[in-house]
Amino acid sequence: MIKRFVRRLRWTLLPQRQLLIALAAGAALIALTTLDGLLWIAVGVYHAVLLVLIVIDALRLPRARDLTATRQTPRPFSLGAKEEVRVLVSGRRAAGLPARVADHVPLDLSPSPREAPGTFDAGGQLRVSYTTQALRRGSYSFPALDVRCWRPGGWWVRQVRLALPERVPVYPDVLAVRKHQFALRRGLRAAAGLRRAQPPGASTAFAGLRDYVRGDDVRRISWKATARRDHPITVEVEAERGQQLLVALDCGRLMTARAGVLTKHDHAVNAALLLAHVGQTQGDRVGLLAFSDRVLAMLTPQRGPGQVALINRALYSLPAEPVEPDFGIAFSLAARRLNRRSLIVVLTDVLDSETSRDLVNHALRLGRRHLVLLVAMADPALVAARTAEPVASSDAYRWAAAEELLQDRARSFEVLARGGVLGLDVEAGKLSAALVERYLELKERALL
Repeated sequence: MIKRFVRRLRWTLLPQRQLLIALAAGAALIALTTLDGLLWIAVGVYHAVLLVLIVIDALRLPRARDLTATRQTPRPFSLGAKEEVRVLVSGRRAAGLPARVADHVPLDLSPSPREAPGTFDAGGQLRVSYTTQALRRGSYSFPALDVRCWRPGGWWVRQVRLALPERVPVYPDVLAVRKHQFALRRGLRAAAGLRRAQPPGASTAFAGLRDYVRGDDVRRISWKATARRDHPITVEVEAERGQQLLVALDCGRLMTARAGVLTKHDHAVNAALLLAHVGQTQGDRVGLLAFSDRVLAMLTPQRGPGQVALINRALYSLPAEPVEPDFGIAFSLAARRLNRRSLIVVLTDVLDSETSRDLVNHALRLGRRHLVLLVAMADPALVAARTAEPVASSDAYRWAAAEELLQDRARSFEVLARGGVLGLDVEAGKLSAALVERYLELKERALL
């Protein structure tokens, strides 16, 4: 029964507007026969001619067996990134026909537009495209696509379903990683605020001299070289390599909150992957610790692109859970596994000082031996409520609530700073770039 229904769908003919008008005119002629019986001759001729025309139009339209399709998708899809999917439909019998293509795209990929218009060229090829924005990680299925085509001024619209099964994965934002790789190959800035094409790092060895540019640290000006050349000269230094970086990802309750189109957890996953890649390009050993009320994944810091691939696979299926995170278990494991002083980047969220007391206490304890950077994501809606000018009384209450919450966050960061724990509070949508820039700044300042 189901197979018969699907087979019928593949041969669907839908009436165009002019066919409905013609049928309505035929019904009017039939109604007029009550006034004069001779009109039945006209009714018969009219409907005979109409039947011939609509049969000819139906036969001239391409069928399912006349069409083939291919789909070109990103490999893999990147979480939160807008990407293009291209579809090619071929069929000589469809040459010159206008058409619309509707791909069976999972809603979590947010396709736009749902139906892509186009026209078959003289060779019988139709190329259309649409954009996607993946909102969740995982594996998604594209089962088929529908094609509608018709003849201008014709009677029918042919709707054909073409089976085109394909499974595609949605990974963390690998597109940002590729952009960073491209920037390094081109010698461009990999992120806002970077001043060098060469990877910056801790000041450990003299690498050369160059002209001073705005933004350079004035402490690195070589005054002897400046006096000889009569313009400011900066000392270039080489990066210290082989340091350890551990990305600790909170997968608890607060990270399930949505911040823009993605959750805070997904923003953190994207930032963790990009930071791991940048750390690897700096020659550092990179690891991952993911936790909620238990440890979900632990990768001891290692060097090389293969480690980044392992981190990417671990992040691919890493969920956020509606439970309170246990920072004690996670940070204790990190302290046992790290055999030397390391930079530990904790991607989490901070509310008021009372709610975050457990986080603050364990971060201070971990910071006695390691350099800890606590990264919290501010909700864009919360920041907007604080900066917006109140118009109504409800706006004033909203501003007061946002102000109180953000001040509580600031107090938590002040407690951490007094204990030697670094902090970064940034809007979720700007997390990846801000985190990479902060990491490179820490290496350049030789804090580790």
